[in-house]
Amino acid sequence: MFLQLLGALRRPLLNLPSFAAVNPIIPTSRSILINRALLIPQTLSLPSLCDALGQRRFASRGTEYQPSQRKRKRKHGFLSRKKTSTGRKILARRLLKGRRFLSH
Repeated sequence: MFLQLLGALRRPLLNLPSFAAVNPIIPTSRSILINRALLIPQTLSLPSLCDALGQRRFASRGTEYQPSQRKRKRKHGFLSRKKTSTGRKILARRLLKGRRFLSH
């Protein structure tokens, strides 16, 4: 049902029929279930629906990086690079490229 609701919202709002045009008589429970996607008020739009559901396109961020010297050295430090074969390849590439610092 939610996908039908989104499908109805993606269509242009001018083409949505009004409530009277969809059901000129008193609707039964079955017709309400069938035509629920067409009974959306014309002021409702997809962004407001997403806000109501708790989904935002651009949420405020910025709390991911909490710097720690210990974690940085353990993940990206020289000794951790020397331990593994891929780490040694990284050090060799950086040495060939002429980097001033090979690792942290």
